[in-house]
Amino acid sequence: MDDPAGEAAEERARPEFRVLGPFEVLVHGRPLDLGGPRIRTLLALLIANAGRVTGVDTMADALWDVDATPGTPRTVRTYMSRVRRSLAPVAADLIETRAAGYVLRLEPALLDAREFERLAAAGRAALAADPVTASDLLTRALARWRGDAYEDFAGTVALLAETRRLQALRLGALEDRVDADLATGAGEALIGELTALTDRHPGHERLWGQLMTALYRAGRQADALDAFTRARTVLVDRFGLDPSPRLAGIHRRILDNDPALFPARPVAVRPAGAVRNDLPGDIADFAGRETELSRLLSAPGGVAHSAPTAVVIEAIDGMAGIGKTTLAIHAAHRLAGRYRDAQLFIDLHGHTCGQAPTTPAAALDTLLRALGVAADRIPREPDARAALWRAELAGRSILVVLDNAADAAQVRPLLPGSPGTLMLITSRRRLVGLEAAHILSLDVLPEATAIALFSGIVADDRAAAEADAVRDVVALCGHLPLAIRIAAARLRTRPAWTVAHLADRLRQAGRPLAELSAGDRSVAAAFALSYAHLDAAQQRMFRLLGLNPGPDIDVPAAAALAAVPAAEAERLLESLVDDHLLQQPVTGRFRFHDLVRQHAQATVQADEPEPARTAALRRLVAFHLHTGHRGSRLLDQQHPPIDVGEPPPGCVPAPLADDTAAMTWFDGNHQCVLAARQAAEDAGWDTWVWQLAWTLDNFHYRRGHLQPNITSWLAGLAAAERLGDVAVQARAHRRLGLVYGPFGMPAEALHHLNRSLALAGEIGDTLGQAGVHFVLALHWTNEKDDERALEHATSAQELYSALEDGKWEARAFSLIGACLSRLGRHEEARTHAEAGLARCRESNDVYGQADALDSLAAIAADTGRHDEALDRSRQALSLWRHLDNTYRQAATFAAMGDAHQSLGHADQAREAWQEAITLYRAGNLHPAADEVEKRAANWSRTPTGNV
Repeated sequence: MDDPAGEAAEERARPEFRVLGPFEVLVHGRPLDLGGPRIRTLLALLIANAGRVTGVDTMADALWDVDATPGTPRTVRTYMSRVRRSLAPVAADLIETRAAGYVLRLEPALLDAREFERLAAAGRAALAADPVTASDLLTRALARWRGDAYEDFAGTVALLAETRRLQALRLGALEDRVDADLATGAGEALIGELTALTDRHPGHERLWGQLMTALYRAGRQADALDAFTRARTVLVDRFGLDPSPRLAGIHRRILDNDPALFPARPVAVRPAGAVRNDLPGDIADFAGRETELSRLLSAPGGVAHSAPTAVVIEAIDGMAGIGKTTLAIHAAHRLAGRYRDAQLFIDLHGHTCGQAPTTPAAALDTLLRALGVAADRIPREPDARAALWRAELAGRSILVVLDNAADAAQVRPLLPGSPGTLMLITSRRRLVGLEAAHILSLDVLPEATAIALFSGIVADDRAAAEADAVRDVVALCGHLPLAIRIAAARLRTRPAWTVAHLADRLRQAGRPLAELSAGDRSVAAAFALSYAHLDAAQQRMFRLLGLNPGPDIDVPAAAALAAVPAAEAERLLESLVDDHLLQQPVTGRFRFHDLVRQHAQATVQADEPEPARTAALRRLVAFHLHTGHRGSRLLDQQHPPIDVGEPPPGCVPAPLADDTAAMTWFDGNHQCVLAARQAAEDAGWDTWVWQLAWTLDNFHYRRGHLQPNITSWLAGLAAAERLGDVAVQARAHRRLGLVYGPFGMPAEALHHLNRSLALAGEIGDTLGQAGVHFVLALHWTNEKDDERALEHATSAQELYSALEDGKWEARAFSLIGACLSRLGRHEEARTHAEAGLARCRESNDVYGQADALDSLAAIAADTGRHDEALDRSRQALSLWRHLDNTYRQAATFAAMGDAHQSLGHADQAREAWQEAITLYRAGNLHPAADEVEKRAANWSRTPTGNV
């Protein structure tokens, strides 16, 4: 039997193919570099036709949209070899060559589209007998969607049929889920969702009937009747159809106040006496873990133990693939008989790449529904929802498996409040924050157990006949359970292989275990009618919006995309909103519904010539580059500017008056600029790739967006290397060195900084060398090596002095002061920092002033003058707030907390530290937040901290 843990995100070592949104292949939760757009297109075609032959002509049409030539098959074969190279780390042998083309052999569980179909079909099958389960299954199915199906390939004709089929299944699953919710008694809670759905899909009578029913149940009979009137008008005017007998029947029952519009019971649950059991299937080849299993089975509680007096929580942790989920499920099946009221299972997605962890509120909603609580009884407020969960558990005998938890905070609201419940929790993190939990940490399997697991899965005499080779295989698998299962399953499906052959394959470079999986895998509504009713200008704007790589767009960007004046762009956008082809979530910003975006992407590929598409996309990318460049210069004018040239004709950058306007623009368009950088990278516009990384840099630093900055500069570095531009390479290495340090990766930071220094020296870039020395001083400060920090800060100051760059020399003086203070040379430190502050004030360098004030605060703290330190920090904080630099505000708040602590101000210290923690967490700077949190916790446990 397949390993149930193989479906758990925390144990996936096999490749995951994801097409329900941006196309990607994940390995160990990380995206695999698939290469250029043509390689990605071929792989997408193979996935869409998995198990069937994809012909060479089909591939050629998708790549070039031209008739085949004598050289076409050879060119396709060349690209297919690149596809195989892209998949070489995980799954190259999944592709088989046939006379007519190629076949991809893919297990259904490895493709999100097939998992969606499986869950949707299961939910639909459960709808009549168990709507609570049906709603849960359908909700899980719909959660697989991250955007439109194959949304990166809107113009690929060969994918349109599969795309439309999946989109239609998505809408059908959504309608089924609403039916399931209605069957549990829901009404008012569905009105907002159904109103939006009927706006998007006015021709779907089923949605109109669901909306009318929900309105009627909410006590809004008149609104329900009005909904029927609107439905009839839309059906007649737009489609020339009368309402169906079914919809007319719902209308009559509303007029008659028919009680049949309410379910017979508040909740339609399973038959009386049945027990809810959500546990995934157990496995017959479970091996080892005797000690751990014995401990779990001896947990007190359930009907086998009398009068339980405590909540029982077992938290199982360990590395990915170690078998946490397998153990928890196996133990849960053994324990199920003790907990006769229910056995529940939920994946919290704490470590699922590309998917946010399930919020406690959402998890509680799922769990409450599983216990038969009607949707209308579930409160919206998280605290009230948690209280209801505890109340439902009280007095019951229930086993709950919380799989793949992110942290203690995610789990804590889900904990029971009274005895009788056993919770098994799995997580990659040790949940020490759960005070009541018993922690169970797993290690890799002993050799004998690993061999037994491998042999049990292979289930033939090959393992016994090649004992040494089996020992080699499990060693190559690192005795990791999931890796052993994949290797053994691969061997089991290849009767001609020997174990030694498998071991040899695993030894080969570039052939990791994730490739050892294989198998087979088994329309959306179009908007052509709405599109046909638009005038020519509206149609063109609609089409071109399909090129937008970002999540939404504003008026100036749309004007650049279409090369029209802003007023005309706004008129067109508003008219598309009126025609329900665009949404306006907030004033001035526009976005597509998911299905409409797909139609726009397909339409622009079909109806807009390629030169026009390229020109429009270039205008849009240039808009973000030029507007962002202006904004970045406003955020910090001390950084040397770059030459981005002139925008192309038709592209008018957005006007930004000051740094406040710049931050507002970046905050609203951050994801759009990131998407523009990715679009430039995909199109091969390398100069724009690194220039967009530069454009985003100041904003990323102010907001503490370290990971996006690393991603942008890595792309910028690669682009600079392709261009052969050494000066840009040096700059990219310097910025990467600056950002890797706070990200907690000092070795990477030092590597990039040393490389930057060497490259700047090669080309005689003195200003660049000064900048590297400045960042190296920050690096060694973070590494607590103040002698090295002082050396580099001094080098930076001397080079800036030689260049007569007074503003940066002033900042270097402040940095030298901070280094000297930590070395105990306090008077020298104060002299340098005060000189830096004075020079920054002379040049009106607000950033430099704030930096100098932070240094002076640190010097005052080091010399015991905590009142002065607090005053300096307050001045710095005021300037950081003026600059809207939340990253530096956090550090200043932390210093203020330290000063308050030294002065015995308990409440003020805690308040300042909490501000720092909040700001760090908002910027995903969790190591820094953890450090402040630890400092506050340690102090609160001391006698002084309790004053």
